[in-house]
This record gives sequence, C-alpha cells and structure tokens, in this order.
Amino acid sequence: MRIDKLHKFSDGTLTDVRTALDDRFKGIRMKYLPQSIWRKSDKDRAAAVIQAIDKRLKTRRSI
Repeated sequence: MRIDKLHKFSDGTLTDVRTALDDRFKGIRMKYLPQSIWRKSDKDRAAAVIQAIDKRLKTRRSI
C-alpha cells in the first residue's frame, strides 16, 4: 500500500491495516503475518504509513 493511494480505501480497511502495521512495528507476533526481520528502512516506512493513515482517518472523521 502506497501512502498516496490511501484515499481509495474505506475506514474499516485503513483501521485494519493500521492495526496490523502497528502490531508488526511493535514486534507482536501473529500466526497470520509472515515472520521476517525488519530493517530500519522498513520500520521507518511503516511509521510513515501509520501516521498517514491516522491523518486520513482524522480528516474523514472531521468531515
């Protein structure tokens, strides 16, 4: 998922993606997520996407 394509997704999908990314970012292991080692760039990208999703959801809630 690219940051510039977030407008195409519904609130529920964005919330699910944000939760999964946040759990993965914090190191919580889940059976349905693939286990791989994240590089620093992966963590930075995940943090940026989480911030963009939060901003998008906040904007939608205010409208």
